[in-house]
Amino acid sequence: MNGKQRILCALRREIPDRVPTFEWFIDASVGQALVGSGDLLDIVQRLELDAINVRPDYRRQFRDDATFTDEWGITRQLTGDVLPAVVRSPIPDITRQADYRFPDPHAADRFRGVERALERFGDTRAIVLNLRDGFSDLRDLLGYENCLMSLLLEPAACSDLLARAVDYNLALAAVAHQRYGLEIVGTTDDIANARGLLMRPETYFERLAPMFRHVITGYRDLGYRCIKHSDGNLDAVSDFWLECGIACLDPIDPGAGYTMAGMKARYGHRVCLKGNIDCTGALCDGTPEEVEAEVRRCLLEGSPGGGFILSSSNTIHRGVRPANYRAMLTSLHRHGVKH
Repeated sequence: MNGKQRILCALRREIPDRVPTFEWFIDASVGQALVGSGDLLDIVQRLELDAINVRPDYRRQFRDDATFTDEWGITRQLTGDVLPAVVRSPIPDITRQADYRFPDPHAADRFRGVERALERFGDTRAIVLNLRDGFSDLRDLLGYENCLMSLLLEPAACSDLLARAVDYNLALAAVAHQRYGLEIVGTTDDIANARGLLMRPETYFERLAPMFRHVITGYRDLGYRCIKHSDGNLDAVSDFWLECGIACLDPIDPGAGYTMAGMKARYGHRVCLKGNIDCTGALCDGTPEEVEAEVRRCLLEGSPGGGFILSSSNTIHRGVRPANYRAMLTSLHRHGVKH
């Protein structure tokens, strides 16, 4: 099997020849230390990862060495780690959201990253199109505090913007499927921390859940299998997400008290699981031997019956020791083979 076949096999809850692996993001410094390149394409190829996560491309105008504004009108600051931080949002007043114009989903260069990945890998790796399911677009367009307050104080305007954001993501997915035949969407909208949702469950189900169901149904109708990521304790929403038709739940956050064994028993008969080597624990400050032990435990708990993708519990960020990530992959290749 090649990487794409392994990932699709796992998403169907079947057993591939080897447990597959990929990461949402890998910091360039870790890649440089491991393979001599910070380019994600090189990292994926040289580390023999089974998939590559690719976001749509948006033009950037740099304001200084560390700050840029993208086509969304969102100003972000480089953090020294793999993901920049939002420092200014383009919609300060939710009641004027109708004046905001989304970027063009059909722009000629919107999927340059997808094209580069396909040029490099063809059908040998799974291309995971990293889109959204609504909340993260609200958060970035309004700002975190403004977003959470708007959900409570301006529900009609917030619902209108959420619907527009979901329709935009579905338009992106339609273009990518038509142009490139992509089959997998990953949404990385975090809505929880270790204690639970960032809002009351009642607010989630009243304000966000209907459009979540709509967007996941839309992705599926286009022919995609959907990987849903969120950190934190998801007890309030995980059953609902499975009912909506996600194919995979990620990352089974150990910081929220989840174990792969517990989630496999709870959900393994319904959905593929992805995770959950602790990227705040063993991958940062453990030894390679401790990482190997965690990988073996995760394989023992997650792989029986299929439907399992091994990965970190979030991303390979700058704090991950390169030797430990190498140990994770080596252990997977040694112990994750079908017998």
